[in-house]
Amino acid sequence: MKPTNKIVAGAVALAVAVVVTVMVKGPSWQKRAQERHQKSILANLTPEQAVALCGRPILDEIQASQSPVTRRLVMRNDYALAVELDFAAVASEPQKWRLAEVQDPSGEIKYQSPASQIGVLPCLDGKSEKKPDPKP
Repeated sequence: MKPTNKIVAGAVALAVAVVVTVMVKGPSWQKRAQERHQKSILANLTPEQAVALCGRPILDEIQASQSPVTRRLVMRNDYALAVELDFAAVASEPQKWRLAEVQDPSGEIKYQSPASQIGVLPCLDGKSEKKPDPKP
């Protein structure tokens, strides 16, 4: 076999190995990337961003009488189900909100994983189209 043919055969074998690796590992890489994306969205989410992404909430209440300060937003998702977003902030820094919990308003269903939290309120991802605010 000529040296050029050996190089071509080696390049083809390497290309096949790369294609097989991507086909086998690609779905798990994509899933991990999606999980990191969802965690990032939720870790940096503020009440103002939630309102900007998902529209005006049905309920928006702040309880400043306790520490930490809490803010409760109840929003409707695409299926007209109410979803409650609970935010908390320390009294000394009331503008630094962090998402504490996502649940239904009755408290019976708690969405704990990032995938379920984004799944129940997909507008938080920002990739879906914004819906107009409901009429008051």
